[in-house]
Amino acid sequence: MIIKGEEPQKIENKFGGKGSIFSKSYIKKEDFQGIDKVLEITLEPYASIGYHLHEEDSEIYHIISGYGQFQDADGEMKDVGPGDCCIITKGQSHGLVNLQEEPLKMLAIVF
Repeated sequence: MIIKGEEPQKIENKFGGKGSIFSKSYIKKEDFQGIDKVLEITLEPYASIGYHLHEEDSEIYHIISGYGQFQDADGEMKDVGPGDCCIITKGQSHGLVNLQEEPLKMLAIVF
């Protein structure tokens, strides 16, 4: 099976973050058992995804390119870059900020 991604959707101030991100959906809940969705997300320069709680699901951020800081469940900011995986379990909070002039690209896998 081959699934072509949808057109990227521009989202402003995601979860109270700053600036623009682009989200491109590949897999939805009905496509694959055990995964709610797979998204390719691009944070524009200096954009962020605000700190928010995962009440019903868990998520993995896999950083593809760019550098930023991941705000972990304890609120601590941690540097992230290509190849890093950020794991968010049900009941945890997190956020992400791109601190560079280049876009930060990642895959978000929600289950």
